[in-house]
Amino acid sequence: MLYAEVANKIRDEFGGGQFSPGAAMPSENTLVEAFSVSRSTIRKALQCLEDDGFLERRQGQGTFLKQGKYQRSVSSRLDFISHGQRARGRPSTRLLSKEVRPKSIAEISLFGSTSGECIVEIQRLRLMKGEVCVLQTSMLPIVALAQIPDDVFEKRSLYRMLEQEFDIVLGTVKETLSCTNASEEVASLMNVAPGLAVFVSHRVVRSTLGDVVEVSRNFIRSDRYCFVQDSAILGSDD
Repeated sequence: MLYAEVANKIRDEFGGGQFSPGAAMPSENTLVEAFSVSRSTIRKALQCLEDDGFLERRQGQGTFLKQGKYQRSVSSRLDFISHGQRARGRPSTRLLSKEVRPKSIAEISLFGSTSGECIVEIQRLRLMKGEVCVLQTSMLPIVALAQIPDDVFEKRSLYRMLEQEFDIVLGTVKETLSCTNASEEVASLMNVAPGLAVFVSHRVVRSTLGDVVEVSRNFIRSDRYCFVQDSAILGSDD
């Protein structure tokens, strides 16, 4: 099948790491000339790559490199649901546990003693298109969250709950990224093979008043996500 050969060539050309997810692909006319094939062959090849999650076609905009990954900005304040909807990933959430417990020494240092002796710990699976992509454990000093019904945490954004139910306006987000291999426990919860490479994201979210309102640890599938950071170049050490 000629279109399959063209699809493989496109994958080889654009999937080697030279282009980041979100990069615009050449037009159909350009690809027709480059591969010396018919337009119908190019369209079948692009459809094949789209079905595989390698490309994404946006109505009226063109075709973009996806490589099966969702792109997220480092230290983004965008909640998972909003991000997933923008990425057309059909986001959903599965609550694993919710409990109130005493603060650890480290948590007393982070949250301070004025917010009480306990925190609420919420563990959730975050899914895109029905597939588990993130295992998230959030710690918050607002123990009243424990009184909210479990199903609400599967339908609503936690950040929006903080703003709408508790009048907490989010301010800064500090995110630290590292990499590890999924342990058997993490792999089991995420339904992936043990040892899969995953990002580990530690996030500290503060309100506009400067108070820490959430600390979270997130295991994120590296085969489904990539992180980007756009920065203005202010100077050079070269």
